[in-house]
Amino acid sequence: MERKLKLLCSDIDGTILNTDRDIAPETASAFAKLPKDFPIILASSRMPSAMYYVQEKIGAHGSPLICYNGGLVLDSRGSTLHSHTVSLAFLDTVIQHQKNFDYNISTYCTDTWRTAEEDYWTTREIRTTRVEPVLVPLEDHIAVLKAINEQPHKIMCMGDPEALDDLIKVLEKAHGNEAHFYRSKDTYLEISAKNIDKSTALEQLIKDTYNLEMEDVIAFGDNYNDITMIKNVGFGIAVANATQEVKEVADYVSDFSNKENAVALAIEKFLH
Repeated sequence: MERKLKLLCSDIDGTILNTDRDIAPETASAFAKLPKDFPIILASSRMPSAMYYVQEKIGAHGSPLICYNGGLVLDSRGSTLHSHTVSLAFLDTVIQHQKNFDYNISTYCTDTWRTAEEDYWTTREIRTTRVEPVLVPLEDHIAVLKAINEQPHKIMCMGDPEALDDLIKVLEKAHGNEAHFYRSKDTYLEISAKNIDKSTALEQLIKDTYNLEMEDVIAFGDNYNDITMIKNVGFGIAVANATQEVKEVADYVSDFSNKENAVALAIEKFLH
């Protein structure tokens, strides 16, 4: 490889985590061999607290974070560099819609996850992210956020695919272009501010913090929210389990999935 790569950025779920939603020993070992001054950035749809254990295990504790697909960017001290939210009026439309359906509504504001109850979906998220929610009745949700002057960085709705399809139609009609909709699965709908993505957040972050350009970055991803990042960095890698759209824009497609330590093997191949 002719280019000199100076920073690594990786998605979390489906990319760097194994089947147990953890960092495999092989992955931790590969990261440990990188130079101490080689920056490592995690970029995810997760909230900050759900990313800290991953940082710890790959030796990136204290590094900046790109959360909520770029909706919240934190510096090395945990202070906010960039913040993009959706309105409480938008959230209210979601809550009103849910009254006629059966799906979980979760909001993520800075580093707090709020939901109404510990149902099937909440239990799954607790296992996946290792974070506990604050339980707030849906009818009180808007008032609670108003009282602390916060708006959601992310709204996540989990449940019946047809109900979520209908929700998108209602939101597009009522709020036009205010938000971006992302479906990692047909039972999951993640809603964030319009015109943000991991690529835009990463480009601004590395320019301001490290005086680096996107061509200096090696990045890893697997899903639709990784496409622009994989396309725009100097060397974008798609893991074997990535969607076809990610593979098509990648500079390199691994023969290995996240379950087979794809990121670790690529680090060994291209950075050691």
